Amino acid sequence: MKSRFLDVRNCHALLPHWPNLPLMQRLDECLQGIDDTPGQLQGSISSLIRHNERTIGQSCGSRRLCNSPIEIAQRSVVANRDIHTIAETKPPIAPARLHLNLVFQNEIVWKTFVPLQFILKGWGDASRGHQCYIHVISHNVNLVNSYNDLRERWKNDSDDYYYVGITGRNWLVRLSEHIGEMHRGSRKRFHTAWRESLGLTGVYFISALRDINMTYEDAMNWEEDNVDKIAYGPNGLNMIPGGFKGLQYLHTLRIIDRMDISLEERDVAIADYVRRNPRKGIPNPFIAELWKDDEFYLKVIEAREKSLSPEQVKRIRELAGVGIPVTEIARQVCALNELQVKNVLAGRTYVRIK
Repeated sequence: MKSRFLDVRNCHALLPHWPNLPLMQRLDECLQGIDDTPGQLQGSISSLIRHNERTIGQSCGSRRLCNSPIEIAQRSVVANRDIHTIAETKPPIAPARLHLNLVFQNEIVWKTFVPLQFILKGWGDASRGHQCYIHVISHNVNLVNSYNDLRERWKNDSDDYYYVGITGRNWLVRLSEHIGEMHRGSRKRFHTAWRESLGLTGVYFISALRDINMTYEDAMNWEEDNVDKIAYGPNGLNMIPGGFKGLQYLHTLRIIDRMDISLEERDVAIADYVRRNPRKGIPNPFIAELWKDDEFYLKVIEAREKSLSPEQVKRIRELAGVGIPVTEIARQVCALNELQVKNVLAGRTYVRIK
């Protein structure tokens, strides 16, 4: 598509896209409305593009961002292709951001945050260098008023779980690899937390792209700082400390025999160690293991409205074992829908209920 304001190549590189959903077209229409309508924001998108052009020679992405009063939210219900895009004003104390919400069946929501300037014209190649991101799994979200609920809850994030990462490739490609590992039964904390959250309601999966065009050294330092800041403690999902501290940690454990390994080699080293030591895992002095306590896990499950009880899960397996069809199983156990039953039988949810 042609766009007046968007760099289409960078949009494809940085934004989620879904078949038959004209997300970029609707976003471009919203940007035109912002820039052309008389008022506080008139000309503001053109101004951001001019700022992109003036700063194109600078190094990492975040140093090129400027404060803006623009906040854009786009919500898309995948099943019926319903798209709502709105622009709001905020105090100009932070860069303009785009919020993308993809709503799936069973009230599963994937929310993505991306700095708006990254995808506007004048930026240059957003795929160059390393990308830095944070994934959050938020439990107990009020889905009726999710936007305000998320803003308030992050003041007290006891129900939010954080994973900090960097990649020298594409952050969404890396996420798809994480999801693939999750479905294949990976025992890494991030993958376990994601997999077990699929059986719950009131859950947001949130992905925030924080920086792009980073050097390897700058990205490693960013990861080290942010794992220490937000992925520390029982709500942290990283298996090891971030950045160079993490490499030293792996070397101390004799999981790697040298420090000059690539990010891909680091991922392979962690995965191989977890596979060889499925019960032991990686000894981590910083992060308590998520869902380690079975009693806590069952309390969380039972507290979720529309979640299956342990008795329902066991009954689903019993009925399937004697050949009862999924439709009839869903009716007999009063499941939310057939998908909920299928996920139990496929081992994607409630795997710890025996």
